[in-house]
Amino acid sequence: MKPSTPVAAITLMTIVVAVLLQTHCVRGQTQAFDLAKLLPKTGTEPIWAVIDRNLPQVQELVTAARMECIQKLQLPRDQRPLVKVTNPSEKEKCLVECVLKKIKLMDADNKLNVGQVEKLTSLVTQDNKMAIAVSSSMAQACSRGISSKNPCEVAHLFNQCISRQLERNNVKLVW
Repeated sequence: MKPSTPVAAITLMTIVVAVLLQTHCVRGQTQAFDLAKLLPKTGTEPIWAVIDRNLPQVQELVTAARMECIQKLQLPRDQRPLVKVTNPSEKEKCLVECVLKKIKLMDADNKLNVGQVEKLTSLVTQDNKMAIAVSSSMAQACSRGISSKNPCEVAHLFNQCISRQLERNNVKLVW
């Protein structure tokens, strides 16, 4: 999630803060909005360093789910990673469905589980509120654009959207 330029980071932060302030004002809450809760504490390490340190835990979870799904679907053990594959076979799309469901990113109704996205983001970023808000927003955007009824196709479309988001934010995760 390392921004390419300081301007990009400031622009993203400005947009997120504006949305959060609007949401706070629209809901008419009487408690003061505390922006400091969203920002890392002074002296903490950069978010990309935290991600680099914590991402292997999530990768282990994904890899274990992937191996179980490869065995379940009787695919070759050396099955290619599908995170960036744009034109997978139907069986590969079903592999993505199996993995996303095993790690609970896709629910039984074939919807993206935004709560699980937030949970995994929290784990990787050590509860960075800004990162959680951004990942939640991205997950919701991915969900809105998908209308297929075929669970394997839905998983493929989620995979494509998630892959773009991970790549844009320099997060290296493979499934």
